[in-house]
Amino acid sequence: MPHATTPSVSSDGSARSRHRHRDRDHRRHSLVYFEEPEPKQFRFCAELTLQIRSRRADHRSSESLEDEILYSLSNGGIKSQILSDYPYDHPAHTHTPSYKVWTITSDHSIQSKPTEFKHAMKFVSPLFRFSSFDTWIQHFESFMQVLNRDFETTSTHECSTSIHLAPLDQDHPEWTRSDIRALSKSILYFESCLDAVMPLYRRTSVFAKSNRYNKQMANLTTAECFSHLDSLSKRKYIAAHMVRCDPNSATGRALGQRSDFPHSGYRWNFLNLVHNKSRGTIEFRQPPGSTTPGEAIAWIILAVCFAQVACAKGDSLRPKERPNVQTLGDWVYREAVRANVPSEHRRRLRQLFDDAMPIVSDSKKAKLGIVLAEPPMTVHDKHGLIWKEKGERNVAMEKFDGFFVDPVLSTLLRDSSRL
Repeated sequence: MPHATTPSVSSDGSARSRHRHRDRDHRRHSLVYFEEPEPKQFRFCAELTLQIRSRRADHRSSESLEDEILYSLSNGGIKSQILSDYPYDHPAHTHTPSYKVWTITSDHSIQSKPTEFKHAMKFVSPLFRFSSFDTWIQHFESFMQVLNRDFETTSTHECSTSIHLAPLDQDHPEWTRSDIRALSKSILYFESCLDAVMPLYRRTSVFAKSNRYNKQMANLTTAECFSHLDSLSKRKYIAAHMVRCDPNSATGRALGQRSDFPHSGYRWNFLNLVHNKSRGTIEFRQPPGSTTPGEAIAWIILAVCFAQVACAKGDSLRPKERPNVQTLGDWVYREAVRANVPSEHRRRLRQLFDDAMPIVSDSKKAKLGIVLAEPPMTVHDKHGLIWKEKGERNVAMEKFDGFFVDPVLSTLLRDSSRL
């Protein structure tokens, strides 16, 4: 795992020197790395939340905007549906959103501006095999091209690109305890490194709180966190402890909680696994909103490649050693090479780490009083949290559930290049 080797950097810190040493480090380790077993394969879907305004009409309601988006996507050859046309409480429960098409819905956790005809929207992608790059990358490019052609897309600080991951295994398409444990260790260990590639506002979002400083982990050293995860006997216990929230936190008070509770609003959301759903998703919630296909694709590749190397190497991390951004970048990049990610998108992935902002150490954060286990909360944040808790549908899990109950599932698992 990336803790083992720190790339050399010359005293002048030049980019040329960094790349020269990085390439040498890559050559030194590539033979060992490529002899290892094939990376764990994943199926994913992405949720894109954005402020949207039509270029053609002034929509005072999100419903009429949804209709125009559906029309534009259909004309552009993008199959899509409006979520409200598929009520969750349908008596036969047959009106679940299709996992094969884009789903359009409003997002009330993001502030709309109806006087400016801007509405907060969420777009939930179909399910894809990560390894089917030609299929899903082209799909995202076509989707974003149509969206940006007919609409103004804005990413505010509240917007995000969330990636839901589930194992892709024909015989056992579920998370194992060892996978969840290894991924959890990697998330805790490398949280500050992943923070460094995020905009500042996505490091302090109440909807993407710190897993490392949640109620369960905040007072433990990293080594103690690892030992605690090792001691948990079931998948659902690991999942619950990764998203454990304090009732006295801003989130707990906003939701009227009286005891510790699991909550979805963490950088990595394990809530879908808490209720013993081994086939549930783990969601990476921290990336900002994406207004271009390149942005969305880069965040998806980061999420999946991090999960691949984390599941393989998380249990071998040495928690007393300091994590390093550039080393993590090298290993995630190497995973992208091993997974045959197209070179153009590997370069985008590399750029995320090259542009990483300096990390303030935890001790310095504490001295400055900026350890944000509990991000500041606005009135709109509070309303958004309540809506997510009480009114938001878990569209991604509905799609995954629909996939697994599909009567032709076995054929899809065996033959489909996309699913």
